[in-house]
Amino acid sequence: MKPYRLLETSKKYTEYDMIQKHTEVAPFPDVRARLLFLFLSQAGDSRLQENREELFPLVTGLVQMALDTHDRIDTSSAYQREEQMRSRQLNVLAGDYFSSRFYELLAKAGEIGMVARLSEAICENNRLKMDLYVQSNESDVTAAHYMEASIQLKMQLFLSFTSYIDPSAHQLWEQMLYWFSRCEWLATELKAGSNVQPFGEYGLYYVLGQSAPADHSRLKMEASSEDVARYRGEWEARYGIQAHLEQLLQHSLVAINERLQQENHTELAAAVSELTSSYAALVHQV
Repeated sequence: MKPYRLLETSKKYTEYDMIQKHTEVAPFPDVRARLLFLFLSQAGDSRLQENREELFPLVTGLVQMALDTHDRIDTSSAYQREEQMRSRQLNVLAGDYFSSRFYELLAKAGEIGMVARLSEAICENNRLKMDLYVQSNESDVTAAHYMEASIQLKMQLFLSFTSYIDPSAHQLWEQMLYWFSRCEWLATELKAGSNVQPFGEYGLYYVLGQSAPADHSRLKMEASSEDVARYRGEWEARYGIQAHLEQLLQHSLVAINERLQQENHTELAAAVSELTSSYAALVHQV
């Protein structure tokens, strides 16, 4: 299998008529899955001879979809129309469904050890989410902390496979996973604007960090008001949130290129350039 086919392969496990009709699930983490494929395929490990380099990125992507889809569940107690209720229920079921496919694929392949390893990673992922949730409700979370915590959540499952990667490439793998997870998170924020997340929103944290403490209560009220779209427009005009995110994304792309040039990673650098192209295009478009 070629790395670019992972997304296509995942569709036969994720596309379900009822889900597609009534709700929108989280996307397959194609870039992180392809990055894992690239490093596993270069490992030269005898344990990867039975298509593990294809299976592991696929099942990890399915688990990530399950977790991200559950994060989209609206936990508001406010009244919801039947269509909204159905969408919420299907987000719960869709996340469970994607998880079941992960168990099924690994069990059929006899990879019981990897079921345990990924299950541990899921537990750690949920622990990190709880920590971030508590911090965001009990204290003022900075934009930088929120971003870094979000990146760690994207990395957690994929770090489970470090032992299958050539030891000489462990550091490079973890660095590339960090920078690509950062790129993915920033690209999502750029495309969505001030996108509401389970733990708050980056735009608000950034604005709070750029404003006087006396204004914080007012800004938080604006973030939760019914006229939030107008306030977000005002924040953008005053604080340049999008330009700030674009600058962070550009810095991430530079870090990836500089790291690959430090050593002789010609083949990997060529493959990675395909993964960065969509992010580079996004920077130029903004």
